[in-house]
Amino acid sequence: MVDAGDPVKQASYYSQNGADEICFLDISASIEKRNTMIKVVEKTAEEVFIPLTVGGGISSIQNIRSLLKAGADKVSINSAAIKNQRIIQESAEHFGSQCIVVAVDVKKIENDWIVFSHGGTINTNINALKWLEVVQKLGAGEILLTSMDKDGTK
Repeated sequence: MVDAGDPVKQASYYSQNGADEICFLDISASIEKRNTMIKVVEKTAEEVFIPLTVGGGISSIQNIRSLLKAGADKVSINSAAIKNQRIIQESAEHFGSQCIVVAVDVKKIENDWIVFSHGGTINTNINALKWLEVVQKLGAGEILLTSMDKDGTK
């Protein structure tokens, strides 16, 4: 991984240069079993006035509430949704589906697209298309689909 610098300054730079949304995904938070950085979200929300999506290490309704109170407009859930599908429906009911994003990391294995979790380190053996249908039915307002085969390439 490469350190991209101060996330607040980076978000401000992108906002000033035409970005229409900022997305912070702390992909190692689930692996390291830690929550996403609330202080960074608070500082970014004070500086940037475009939608802010935050994800990584989110595993409870309380985590989601804390991020939304800190200034996030949307919260992205990945590993926790795979472990406990109810979090999608419960969070959509509590906060509205418009602010619930389910991130789905997929990789092509043979002729099938498979869902991975924990920052792409765990093969769930879940078929991606079937998972996308489940996520949509449970109330996700958005789906952030990432092909790990091309992640980090131009």
